[in-house]
Amino acid sequence: MKPASKPAAAPPAAPPAAKPVAGASPPAGSLIARLHGKYSPMRLVLLRCGAFWLKSVRAWRLTLDWTVVLYLVLPALWVIGGMYADLLRHPPAWIDRVPAQTPTAILALLMVRARLRTFAERGDGLFLRSSGRWVRRMTAAGLTYTLAARLAVSFAAAGLLLPLLAHSAGWSLGSGAALALSAGLSGFVWTAIRDAAERRWQGLRRVAALLALRAAFMTAWVSSAAWALSRNDPVVAVVAIATLAAACIGLGWRRLGVSGTFAHELEAEQRAYGENVGWVLIDTEQAKMPPAGRRPWVLRRPKPLLRRRDEPLRIAELWLRSLLREWETARTLLYFAFLGMIALWLSPLWLAAIAWTGMCGLLLLWLNGLWGRWRGERYMALFEWRDDVRDASGAIGRLLLLRAIGLAWCVVIGTHAGWMYGGLWWLAVALLPAAGYLLLGWINGAATSVLALRLAGKSRSDAGDAT
Repeated sequence: MKPASKPAAAPPAAPPAAKPVAGASPPAGSLIARLHGKYSPMRLVLLRCGAFWLKSVRAWRLTLDWTVVLYLVLPALWVIGGMYADLLRHPPAWIDRVPAQTPTAILALLMVRARLRTFAERGDGLFLRSSGRWVRRMTAAGLTYTLAARLAVSFAAAGLLLPLLAHSAGWSLGSGAALALSAGLSGFVWTAIRDAAERRWQGLRRVAALLALRAAFMTAWVSSAAWALSRNDPVVAVVAIATLAAACIGLGWRRLGVSGTFAHELEAEQRAYGENVGWVLIDTEQAKMPPAGRRPWVLRRPKPLLRRRDEPLRIAELWLRSLLREWETARTLLYFAFLGMIALWLSPLWLAAIAWTGMCGLLLLWLNGLWGRWRGERYMALFEWRDDVRDASGAIGRLLLLRAIGLAWCVVIGTHAGWMYGGLWWLAVALLPAAGYLLLGWINGAATSVLALRLAGKSRSDAGDAT
């Protein structure tokens, strides 16, 4: 008897699906697949562009609320618009004396402020930068945005300049449109050159290279544009625009093939946001610019600035080092000192003396604010200084910077007096700084005493509230 056949073996059961672990990220491939199914590189760049400008507008709304817009911005726009309309209806005589290079120089200044934007974010380093196709397409979208932004800025500026210079420079609508188009294309060429220079150099070399490139680019642009406008030949304009368009295509194609630019793109985005909202969020971490180099430009060596080494002097030296190494603050100090010199030189002597006193007071108040901000930072707030040491160190640091700038202003006033009247008035170059040295010390001492009294009263009130 034939044995019964055994039933066919059932196929092996599939292993149970692993349960997703809370907080675990899916593989990179699936994330890219999901991202590709929901977004495209151009759409992602557009979303980030909108988020960038929305964030910038919200930052500016901290200052430009409805009262400021109603009582300051709108009246200012009304006045400026009226002045512009009056210039269009009744051109003044000085418009005929405007050099022909003026509009091209204005467009050049607008061009050299541009930078290449890719809207990269820090989270892209997790998975998105591993896809070369996505990186190239997002870079292409960023190049398109940069070109569109340059064209918009150049056409807006040329549109404002065209009615004013049509009478004096002989501009026509066609020449103005050709100049605006060539300016926008040249602005894109500049962004590619600047991007390559910032990727290649760091620190002081980068600053020097960008200054040299800006000067060369502006000189070449202004001279060539003025020559093309003087020829007033459509063939010259077509050839120039075609050459610039070919240069834009070549530089853009070359930029698409560059790899390893993620860190540079993040720095460029941070700088772009800082330039947009730096005036509003100057004291916040969001608007701070990344350092241009790995080492500080000033005070590189750890040599003491002050000979005496008691505790207040060491604290004051720490503040001075941190202040001078922060480029934004040091640049503001230089601007304030330089503009003060110009204002004192252009003012009569009696008005210059009054202005010197007021500017020294404003400088002292600003330095005191910088000292309080530095003393209240996270790391510095860990040190519990005695009140007398704190007041003495702040007074020393403020006095050193106050005297450095205030005495330079005294030299300017004395030089102006000698230049105007001659003779014994040249002695003011030496006598005014000597008198200013003593007067600034007295002003700083009086301000230190007042500030100490205010801090003591605030401490007592806080202690009373605590009890």
